[in-house]
Amino acid sequence: MGTTKVMIVDDHPVVREGLRQLLEIGGDIQVVAEASDGLECLRFIEDNLPDIIFMDIRMPGISGIETTRLVSKKYPNVKVIMLTIYADDQYVKEAILAGAKGYVLKNVTREELINVIQHVTESGAFLDPTVTATVLGEMRKERDRVDVGEKAVLTQRELEVLNGIVHGLRGRDIGERLHISEYTVRSHTKSIYRKLKVSSRAQAVLKAGQQGLIEPEGSPDHISKS
Repeated sequence: MGTTKVMIVDDHPVVREGLRQLLEIGGDIQVVAEASDGLECLRFIEDNLPDIIFMDIRMPGISGIETTRLVSKKYPNVKVIMLTIYADDQYVKEAILAGAKGYVLKNVTREELINVIQHVTESGAFLDPTVTATVLGEMRKERDRVDVGEKAVLTQRELEVLNGIVHGLRGRDIGERLHISEYTVRSHTKSIYRKLKVSSRAQAVLKAGQQGLIEPEGSPDHISKS
């Protein structure tokens, strides 16, 4: 992986400074801009065009979720990762629907942050394991309250791949667990997206919860290795 350009959007200077120091230790990540709110983010992004934006949710003026929606619409190649203290399922769902490619809690370590960046760059999305089970649980409750429409029909192998996606495994890790190639995983993933009518891993996680395809108490270790 070459140098990754990052923008940090947070209304607390100490958070921005701390995050900058953490990210730039290895030399393969460059923080190209900082913004204290959504408006600054929208002003700075054109001149800096980061690969990744770490976005806080609650800020003065335009919220991080609304800023993410605007960024995703105008700059689809820029990947927004929500970095927040809030594990609320509603925030997670709104962030994903706004176009966020990742959702991470602020108690994350540097090593975990680097892993998230790599994951989002390679696989397209990452949900903090802390919030994944909560979101799936809430979506299951929502499924029980309302009619969410026709349930997608997935093959057993597609369900196994979906289980890996829900639990944040990369394509090659899913392939290793299932003893299939990464290419085959990508093929199954495309089929899953088509059947669920989604376009990203994060949206697939939400849809899986809505339709009850994957139970929140499951784990990636439950993936069949046959």
